[in-house]
Amino acid sequence: MSAAPASGSVENQEPARERKVVILALLQHGPQTSINRQTVELIRKALQPLDPATKDSTTLDVWLESPGGDGDCAYKIGLMLRSVASHIRIVVPDYAKSAATLLSLVGDEIYMAPGAELGPLDAQIGYEQEGITISALDRTRSIDDLVTTAMDIAIGGGATVLQATQLSRSESLTAMLDFAAKFLQPVVAKLDPTMLHWSNTLLRVAVEYGRRLMLTRNDCPPELARTVPRQLMEDYPTHGYVISIDQAKELGLPVKPLAEYEFAEHAEKLYVSTYSKGLNLTDVIQLPPDSGSSVNATGEDEATDEIQDSDPTEPRNDGA
Repeated sequence: MSAAPASGSVENQEPARERKVVILALLQHGPQTSINRQTVELIRKALQPLDPATKDSTTLDVWLESPGGDGDCAYKIGLMLRSVASHIRIVVPDYAKSAATLLSLVGDEIYMAPGAELGPLDAQIGYEQEGITISALDRTRSIDDLVTTAMDIAIGGGATVLQATQLSRSESLTAMLDFAAKFLQPVVAKLDPTMLHWSNTLLRVAVEYGRRLMLTRNDCPPELARTVPRQLMEDYPTHGYVISIDQAKELGLPVKPLAEYEFAEHAEKLYVSTYSKGLNLTDVIQLPPDSGSSVNATGEDEATDEIQDSDPTEPRNDGA
């Protein structure tokens, strides 16, 4: 009599489930566009047909192009993406800045085109006093710059005064500190303490959101999730700073060249089409059946009408 197969043998193993790939386009090229509450609702609608019960066999690809926007909304979108897919791939054809960089931290893989960029974690704040939108990062850096300037005046000027007068070292330093305070007082008087506090708070929140999104990945060490978002906030001087694929890799982000992504040609084609027409597209899309991938790439017919008979190069303007 033959022995029964072991519990871990091939005979008793269930056939591996085919992994489904769903592609979500979040491409923002329209004027004054950003990640906002409307974006959240568009993505909620697009993902609604996906069954969370099939999360473990679903890969979600996000073709992401955005100048940024609301960090709270970006965080909500990241949680929504993770609720329907165990593996998330972020694809950046050109740029994903600020809140879009925050959103990209949910990705298990991040594919970047040559010259594509991420950016520092930042927040945009409406400043009613001057009728403009300001960068929280730039606003907090202004205080750092003022402190540095004051120290340079006090220390550098103190040495000059010490050499040119009979004052003691202590008296020279006190005199220059007093001069620096009076010199910078008109500038400091224009700073809004409430705005400074709000800027610092928003940046701390963005860092915490980034940590939480990174921890949704199966392979992300807690220490990396703690340090990367903070570096994205602290290590870059301006809101528009370009973080290249090489710099992103140095940070520890799971970045890869776009050329290694199996749907790179389709992603680039859709990017060029939406960019040239100045359109926004926030929707699950259907790839042509001859896309040539070994995986099951689907746009979930129930989630969206097919774009021009499944041709993803003919986008619609979602009005965001």
